[in-house]
Amino acid sequence: MNKYDSEKMVGLLENSGIRLTENLDNADVIILNTCSIRDKAEHKVYSQLGRLSPLKKKNPNLIIGVGGCVAQIQGEKILQRAPQVDLVFGTLNINKLPKLIKEIEETGARIADIDSNSDIDTDSETIKRNGTVHAWVSIMHGCDNYCTYCIVPYTRGREKSRTKEAIFAEIRGLSEKGFKEVTLLGQNVNSYGKDLADDIDFPDLLSLIDKIDGIERIRYMTSHPKDLSDKLINAMADLPKACESLHLPIQSGSDNVLYNMKRGYTSEEYLKKIDKVKEAIPKISLSSDIIIGFPGETDDDFEKTRDIIKSVRYDGIFLFKYSPRPETPASEFLNQIPNDVKQTKFEEIMKLQNEITLSKNKELEGRVLEILIEGRGKNDNNKLMGRTRTNKIVTIPSLTKEGEGGFEKEDLTGKLINVKITKGNLYGLDGTSVSVSS
Repeated sequence: MNKYDSEKMVGLLENSGIRLTENLDNADVIILNTCSIRDKAEHKVYSQLGRLSPLKKKNPNLIIGVGGCVAQIQGEKILQRAPQVDLVFGTLNINKLPKLIKEIEETGARIADIDSNSDIDTDSETIKRNGTVHAWVSIMHGCDNYCTYCIVPYTRGREKSRTKEAIFAEIRGLSEKGFKEVTLLGQNVNSYGKDLADDIDFPDLLSLIDKIDGIERIRYMTSHPKDLSDKLINAMADLPKACESLHLPIQSGSDNVLYNMKRGYTSEEYLKKIDKVKEAIPKISLSSDIIIGFPGETDDDFEKTRDIIKSVRYDGIFLFKYSPRPETPASEFLNQIPNDVKQTKFEEIMKLQNEITLSKNKELEGRVLEILIEGRGKNDNNKLMGRTRTNKIVTIPSLTKEGEGGFEKEDLTGKLINVKITKGNLYGLDGTSVSVSS
């Protein structure tokens, strides 16, 4: 979501005549787009602001802004704590960014605008996409679940769904520009449409998007387990463009911990839904979020989380040590876990998951899979990088074709390639091209 928000910021600013620069010394405006999901991320904001302070002293006209979740939760406190900051704007105020910067230029005022009643729709034509193959598309904003550990409802607000017309127009525009894959974003996409007058839910939206010519693949994140319906599972199984990849955060394998987290499901209910997904979509790739060291977590609770990981055999997980966040109920729980205990258990889970991930990737050796080429390899320009429908990264040698000056590397960005997997690694797959399918 933050990546998508950054793309909106860059597009809006460029549309107002401000061009992007990679050199901080040349910048007239510097914007930090922040995250507050963990305490460490929030501390990084103030560390970065400290590093920017000499630039402000060197150039008093430099405008420094802070947006995103830290801005939304702290507001004017940032202006008080960091005198080098000129602008603080909330997660729902991105559309105002050019106007706010112009006001600072003209008046010299320091502004904090965290109004949470702004329109969540943005002119999609102004978004500066990072890449030409895959695009993020927000379908909703905020969350109504109020899990006891999570700050998102306080930084992103209550759930607001974008209209199907706005989403459809954005994705159709992406298709016309040659994009092949979209990832639909929301704090809980399963809740899409509940606040709209239209009779539409998330599976219905997937069905509409599946009909857009040119788009080859549809992904989405994140799903809440309590809201994962049979209708959505069937839509994923039936829609040709819906990828066989599901991120379904369990957070803990212990029912006691899940209850204290206010997650709204038990481990048994979660596993029953996983069984339904696997039955309907046998090739599904599963990933999850897991929190280690939630207040009151016992050794038995921890072992139940290990058991869940062994049972489901996720392709990958996002693993977090519990971090107390302001305004959340869990930050006030008395039975907090010492950090050294959390770190030990974190390493145990990471070791277990790495073994499972490597094993599952090794199982793919010798298989022929379709990948969508996203571009050159990050560390090797002689390699091409793409993803399988199950969201696994695959690297293959660059292909060549005969040109006027002899053989040259073929640009296959945006093409679907059939590859034979030659090696399964922990963080991806190696392969060799078999054929170009489109």
